[in-house]
Amino acid sequence: MVTIYDIAKMAGYSPATVSKAFNNYSGVNKKTYKKIMEVAQALEYTPNNNARSLVTKKTWLLGVLFSEDVGTGIAHPHFGEILQNFQMRAGENGYDVVFINKRLGNKDASYLEHCLYRGVDGVLLAAGARHTEEIQCVLSSNIKCVSVEMVYPSKYTIISDNRMGTMQALEYLYFLGHRKIAHIACSLSSLAGMERYAAYKEFLKLKGLEENPKYFVEAEYFMEDAGAKAATKLLQQSLEDLPTAVYIAYDEAACSAMRMFEKQGFRIPEDLSIIGFDNLIYTGAISPSLTTIEQDRKEIGQKACDTLIKLIENDTMDMPCEVRIPTKLIVRNSCTRI
Repeated sequence: MVTIYDIAKMAGYSPATVSKAFNNYSGVNKKTYKKIMEVAQALEYTPNNNARSLVTKKTWLLGVLFSEDVGTGIAHPHFGEILQNFQMRAGENGYDVVFINKRLGNKDASYLEHCLYRGVDGVLLAAGARHTEEIQCVLSSNIKCVSVEMVYPSKYTIISDNRMGTMQALEYLYFLGHRKIAHIACSLSSLAGMERYAAYKEFLKLKGLEENPKYFVEAEYFMEDAGAKAATKLLQQSLEDLPTAVYIAYDEAACSAMRMFEKQGFRIPEDLSIIGFDNLIYTGAISPSLTTIEQDRKEIGQKACDTLIKLIENDTMDMPCEVRIPTKLIVRNSCTRI
């Protein structure tokens, strides 16, 4: 069996330095760390996590607290990409990732009980508003936490700039000449729904445009068919004075809404311009391709992991508690000038 002494001999460093590298001590420079990891990989060395835990008083486990608030799941492209990048960055730093749920074996358990049972060093919070009371127990504990979904007082949050993205979408429609702009919002129980809707109303006020209640519909949940239902409702309530453009707060809803509008005889974008939010991978392949707002999910996942590890290792934090990741307008074929 390969030991750290074998690695130390081949790498040309002391066993103590090798041990520090495996335990991510800040005193090991990048060149030394890289050399040790290369030798370890060549020798097919596998660290003993139980031994590491005894030495460092850490389990090297990061928990992910993920909930099904409004119909999304781990397979949803948005959260899936964030969590994938979070997990990859955790692995690069020697941590494993476990999911925190409300079951322990065949028994019910709170999120906090599961965290304590697993002995996680920190938790990524990807749960929405409906679970605030249960999550508050985790937040009030000594467990280090970073959120990518909700904003909690005095806790670090890494999240897209929903206001910036909404303004980018609406400014583009305004530039194209649209003044009758409707909004299909994602669930207002979510932070994204609340912030994007608030930015929509702010934009109308800034431009001196009427806030027409007939131009607003809230999608029931974060599912594709919710967009079609919301589009039907929007047409029904605005039939006498139709909008020329619709800002739809997430791409799945935008795609199903486009299909519903087309079934009703509307041409996209000639009769109705559509713009979404997310830039999910398939939105460039549909016809017409969807103009949308891109969220940098890679940056969110990686930065959330980096922040959580800094908290765990008590590193100096030179950043605000709430970090907003910039968005980007992706222009395709679903919008046109009027």
